[in-house]
Amino acid sequence: MKTDGRHEALPKKEVIQLERERESLEKNLSGIKHMGRLPDVVFIIDSKKEEIAVHEANRLGIPIVAIVDTNCDPEGIDYIIPGNDDALRAVRLFTSKVADAILEGQQMGSGKEEQTEQAVAAVAAGSKSEGAPAPAAVAQAQLEPRSVAGLDEVEKAVEETEEK
Repeated sequence: MKTDGRHEALPKKEVIQLERERESLEKNLSGIKHMGRLPDVVFIIDSKKEEIAVHEANRLGIPIVAIVDTNCDPEGIDYIIPGNDDALRAVRLFTSKVADAILEGQQMGSGKEEQTEQAVAAVAAGSKSEGAPAPAAVAQAQLEPRSVAGLDEVEKAVEETEEK
């Protein structure tokens, strides 16, 4: 609207309201605007409050990890974490454990990709050194499906928390 001159035709009050709305939308949706691809997984704290997010993720085929309280319906959630989604301490615990697991999974995944790239380069160069893997091993490493990073760690953390 600014570029085509429609802003100047509106009253000042309407321009201010439109600017506030634009800033709010930019603040809340800028992450989605610049997202290059769909996320690998969605982590939801309160599945009852975020029903729309659950529905959209299911529609797009994105796996969902969610904290499910007694007042929530677990249907449509792929990985259920039973817990209190109302308590701030519980939410902090879950989010910190999930964040740690994701970071650990990314580190494990990045190391594996580097090893695969090195193996492919060695085979492509025709290297017969001790460290060069067989072509079948390289093909297997490339064909492995990517799993959700760190879900095992999340499940372990939840089990440890439940034991305490």
